[in-house]
Amino acid sequence: MSGTDWLDEWDVVIGGGNSGAIEEFWLARLEEGVGDGATLLEALKRLRHGGKKTLAATLLELAADEAVSEKAWAARRALLREMVRMGHGDLDALRAGLEECVRQVWVGRPSLDRLLAHFKLREARKPLDVLDQLETWLEFDVGGVFLMTGRGPGRVVEANPQLGMLRLDLEREKRVPVPIDAARKYLAPMPAGHFLRRRLEDGKALAAEVLADPPAGLAALLESAGAPQTVSEIKGALVGLVAEDQWTAWWNKAKKHPRLFAAGSGTRVTYRLVAGEEAGDEIRRDFLAAALPQRVELARRHGARHREVGTFMAEQLLAGALASADPSLAWEALATAGRLGAAPEGLAATRRALLTRTGGPALLEAVGDATQREVVLALLREELPDAWAREYAAWLEHEASPRLLSVMVHVLLDAGQTQVVAAFLDRVFLHPQQNPAAFVWACEAAEDEALRDLLDQRLSGSLLVRLVELAERRQLGPYRQRLKEVLSARGLAGRLVQDWLTVDQARRMMQILEHPGEMADERNWLRRAALARFPDLRQAPQVEVVPALAGTVTRLQEELRKLLEKEIPETLKAIQVAREHGDLSENFEYHAARARQEFLSARAAIIQEDLGKVQVIDPAKADCARVRVGTRVVLAPVAGGPERRITILGPYEADPEAGVLSNGTEAAQGLLEHAPGDAVQFDGAGWTVAGIEPAI
Repeated sequence: MSGTDWLDEWDVVIGGGNSGAIEEFWLARLEEGVGDGATLLEALKRLRHGGKKTLAATLLELAADEAVSEKAWAARRALLREMVRMGHGDLDALRAGLEECVRQVWVGRPSLDRLLAHFKLREARKPLDVLDQLETWLEFDVGGVFLMTGRGPGRVVEANPQLGMLRLDLEREKRVPVPIDAARKYLAPMPAGHFLRRRLEDGKALAAEVLADPPAGLAALLESAGAPQTVSEIKGALVGLVAEDQWTAWWNKAKKHPRLFAAGSGTRVTYRLVAGEEAGDEIRRDFLAAALPQRVELARRHGARHREVGTFMAEQLLAGALASADPSLAWEALATAGRLGAAPEGLAATRRALLTRTGGPALLEAVGDATQREVVLALLREELPDAWAREYAAWLEHEASPRLLSVMVHVLLDAGQTQVVAAFLDRVFLHPQQNPAAFVWACEAAEDEALRDLLDQRLSGSLLVRLVELAERRQLGPYRQRLKEVLSARGLAGRLVQDWLTVDQARRMMQILEHPGEMADERNWLRRAALARFPDLRQAPQVEVVPALAGTVTRLQEELRKLLEKEIPETLKAIQVAREHGDLSENFEYHAARARQEFLSARAAIIQEDLGKVQVIDPAKADCARVRVGTRVVLAPVAGGPERRITILGPYEADPEAGVLSNGTEAAQGLLEHAPGDAVQFDGAGWTVAGIEPAI
């Protein structure tokens, strides 16, 4: 018998109550070996519970003696511990026996003699407590290699029981202190050959292996880890082996390992290795047990690495797409099936079914990827020969991809749908903030030969003024990098300045450029270009007054206070900290902090200047005999239709979409000083001033 198989029979013998039979059974059991001593101790515990404590003590001594003859020192240590705990035997002899076990179990440990001398186990009043302390130190003795939580592998270089402190040499830090009481919590032993131990001991050789064969390197890492790893954990284990600029290429190669298996989703995806013959079966099982979103994710991870599994997944995904009520998920499943080599006829049939069930606009809305939307657009032309142009016209104002906007417009023009494109461009230029993606695209497309005539009809100097004003608005923030090109000498602005800009428009643009903005280079170029075209603008008087509501003044004062007292000092401190990190040429934090400091300082200077020129306006006291700053003008259209109400305030209150204009804008200038009954031009149409009232 082995292990614990004999304990049931032992219970029967104990139940018989015959001490001779119990002893005979015990001796027979000892002839088979003491093992690690744990099963023997359990048997003696049962014997004591059976009322035979004296006999149990005798049998314990017999087992301890047998352990000596077998040189089973770990088992003898466990048996002697029990004798000390139960108070059986001579304490001096037991302490000497425990010391002998320590010498045998921990033979070869560098600090063994020194630690035995320090802890004096033979003299200890509480030998079991001292034994635990002694063996803890031996477990973490000098030369041992351990993984320190959060800091990587390291080797113990000092064990100082007087101070209760270990010191480790890590990869980037030397003599890192660890209290012995915290060792088991923060230090995990690393066997020879462990990936991270090799990184510590021979990093150059390991790096060469990992870079030469990424899949094999990943396999070695995962086998050492002994548990599934996230991407961040894998990347952390490769620090010092794979450079940051090599990581993406390395990972793309490494994850092609045929035995690699991924589980989970999002940031919780973990990777592990499975037996080669089991990989396909395990992937299939997980795939079949998953809902459609997880099936799509599993197909992306594993489909290309296992051809047969990929074919199986493609068929299942097509069926799942047809069954799904979510058009976005259905098309994503269909697209993934296509990448895995689904049969063309099956793909085509599924696409047609989704289009019929969902409808063109809803399907385009559901498909987030621009490349896949292009597939939907082509499908519309194939399946709806009489209605596709109408579908295109409806979708134009929702499309954000500049490439697809060009594709759609060219297709419409080739089909003779010029009026559809013209109407679309009219709406884009009339309401740019409602469709900023299309507006920026239209400005970029001015050099497109197919669109040049249509766009030239809509270009003007006032468009440039509007571009300058809109470019700094929040709605166009996501397109600011592209707008920089539009507003450069190479872009549309270069043509507008040269061919369309009038002196009055240039003057208005210069006024707008006086206000703060982020596109410094483009703004400076526009100033120079306007002055080169109209030199007389150099003599134009600067606006000395900035009208503003009392609440606006308070808001600006508070913003200035925060800039001067909080944000600028914090940024200057960040610059100092970043500067201490070393080489400034590649110090991203330093350059980012400098750029922010320059922006904040410029903003503070502009606010200070404007507050020095501010004139507080009170709309309640506005003279409504004529249109003035602080009034709201009621405009009646000459051609008939609903009235419009336009409020004129200062530059910091302007909100054109809400009908609030800055007093310096071209539109506001065309209304100021007019009285009720006057005819005016506004927004490209004729109006009559029907009334004037306080703005608030």
